[in-house]
Amino acid sequence: MTAPPDVGNGWFDGLLDARHARPVAAALVASGAFTVDLQMPREQWFRWKSGILAPCGCNCRRLNTMPGFRRLVDDALADATRRSFPGADYIVAVAHAGIPWAKTLADRLGLPLAYVRTEARPGGGPLVECSPGGGARVVIVDDVVASGASIAQAIEALLAETKMRIAGVQSIANWNFPEMRTRLASWPVRAITSYPQVLASAQESGLVSAADVGQLLRFYADPRRHAWPAAGAPSRPALCRPAGGTAHHLDRTGAGSYRIGAA
Repeated sequence: MTAPPDVGNGWFDGLLDARHARPVAAALVASGAFTVDLQMPREQWFRWKSGILAPCGCNCRRLNTMPGFRRLVDDALADATRRSFPGADYIVAVAHAGIPWAKTLADRLGLPLAYVRTEARPGGGPLVECSPGGGARVVIVDDVVASGASIAQAIEALLAETKMRIAGVQSIANWNFPEMRTRLASWPVRAITSYPQVLASAQESGLVSAADVGQLLRFYADPRRHAWPAAGAPSRPALCRPAGGTAHHLDRTGAGSYRIGAA
């Protein structure tokens, strides 16, 4: 795989797991979990949980339809969490998307599992389900971290309702947005991969052009203030998994190395 574009700002220092970032990025692209279409009409753009509108998005649930990709990500998540948070006592999922990944992660690490609800039950009750007594050191797990708002809300619930101590945050992808860095500055934040690796994989696969990658790099660097080109401006279509297009898979080519091939 070609080297990811250099963002040149040091923001990724300590965030990413370099051993797994590229193969996991390739899995996100090849499975169709990461989707981008710069020709998409604006009324069809993705609305992220943070409220950001963009012609790209990432739905890690799609990895579950492909056992090979799912195992690859599960393995990477367990290895990265074990190395980054060796003293963790508990895994805590952020509902809803973080639950399946956290459940497998807790199994792999032999740790108990809790989760934080998005809202209380209709009759009331805590947001933190299955919380332990005492001051367990917990790793908060989600699939994708963008603005960091969901993680911050989960941390707030944990601190308000339990005596848990926050060891840190682990996710499959983290887009490293400026507001996330500000919002979660008090805690260690780790991820397997991020946008430079994902975009490099998409370009390597011939799914986006160099110009598309440049536009997307600028967006991810400052999404709230990014000025997208006017509708109808020339740009190469960039569908990561076009309807009726070729499916892809990952082939292991050596220790820690993968390539994308046609299914």
